[in-house]
Formats: sequence, structure tokens, C-alpha cells
Amino acid sequence: MHSSELRGFLTGLILGDGHIESGVTKRGFKIKSIYKDFIDQIYAELTSCTNFQMIVRHHDAQIRDGVNHKEYWELSIKSHPYFAKKYSHFYDDYKHRIVSKYALGWLTPYGLANWYMSDGYICHVGKEKGDVYDRRLEICTDRYNFNTVKRLSNMLVNRFQLGNSVIKRGNRYRLRIHTDSYCQFIRLVAPYIVKSMEYKLYLGYKKQPLWMPDKIWEYQEYLRSATTLAGNAEGYDIV
Repeated sequence: MHSSELRGFLTGLILGDGHIESGVTKRGFKIKSIYKDFIDQIYAELTSCTNFQMIVRHHDAQIRDGVNHKEYWELSIKSHPYFAKKYSHFYDDYKHRIVSKYALGWLTPYGLANWYMSDGYICHVGKEKGDVYDRRLEICTDRYNFNTVKRLSNMLVNRFQLGNSVIKRGNRYRLRIHTDSYCQFIRLVAPYIVKSMEYKLYLGYKKQPLWMPDKIWEYQEYLRSATTLAGNAEGYDIV
């Protein structure tokens, strides 16, 4: 990856579950996931194009405060000037999450896939009763206030032509991709989605919708039969 691709790649991770640590001239970076292949992919990509000093740690499943937590993997990058330069674009003076107007222009399709693998999901409405009658493809943006989520929404439209809405969940806000943008979204992110998370792109249609191109339907048929669907861990908290 060249510099702008690296920046876009990391922007997606930071928008999702990654976070930049404290520091002044140098700051570290960490991201954790219950999906080992996601962490492995991040490690491989960064190893190929940076001099970051990285370590991956495995954490066993445990019961903490009466809650079951799955095993997970954590990638840590040692303090580096790169993250000190980017910090103010993603955090304010009180360490609250923000996204600067410049950072809104950094996201790439790979970065979008990273963000979705961190915080995205498809809700199959009616699945529990055996009849899916609606699909909701959403990105969790609970870390951000309404104004920031609205700016992220506009970025998805302007940068990737992804129609979406800001949805209120309690006192938080999330992004919901419109049905007429499903195909565009899948085209953008599918090349970068790791095997264990391919289920996040399965829409659950029994018959090909009239609006869905054959290529996308073939992909959906593949996902229907993929063994990764059996490992659906949607909505599972790490910590």
C-alpha cells in the first residue's frame, strides 16, 4: 500500500474498534477482535508496508463481573510518530471520538471494509420466527455524537454513493445502508472481508430480488452455503 492507501486502511480501523493511545510525540495503537483472521490480515498488511513494531496477543475466554467473554486477539503497535500526527483528527481535547473534515476524505474501500468488519452487521428481521421479511444493514457508530454521525453519513453518500440514514437507538445513533445501495456496498467491501466474517454480507433472500444483479446473487448463493454462516457471532461483545 502507498501512503494514502495506508491512511485509508487505518482510518477504517480507527472508525471501528481500533484506538490510538496516549502520548505526546509518539502514540501507540491497539485493536482487538474475536476473529483471528481479521487480526492476522491487519498484521500482514501493515508488515508489508510499514516499519511499525507490532505484537499480537491471544486472550482466553473468561468470566468477568458475571459476564462471559469470548476469547479474542489483540494487535498492539508500539508508539510511533504516525499515530501522534493522526490523533487530533479522531479525538478532541477530552479524548472524545470525533472525525475531522480531513479524515472524512481519507477512507478507502479497504478502510470501509475494516470499519464494517469492526462495527457492521445485518439484522434479519423475522429470522427468529423463521420468516425473514426485512434486512437492516447497519454500522454501529455509538462512540460518536449525532453531528459526527451525520457527517459520516454524508461522507458515505458523497465518497462511495451509498444511500443511508441515521437511525436513533436509545440515546445513540447508527448508520443504516439503504436497500438500493446494498449491491454497491457489497461490491466495495467484499474483496477485503475475511472468511470468518463473510456472513456479515449475507442478506438472506430465498429468491433473487428483481433489483439484484446476477453476480451479486451468485455471491449470495455462495454465502448461503458457506460454512462461515455457522459461526455467526453477530452482536457478541469482546469486553
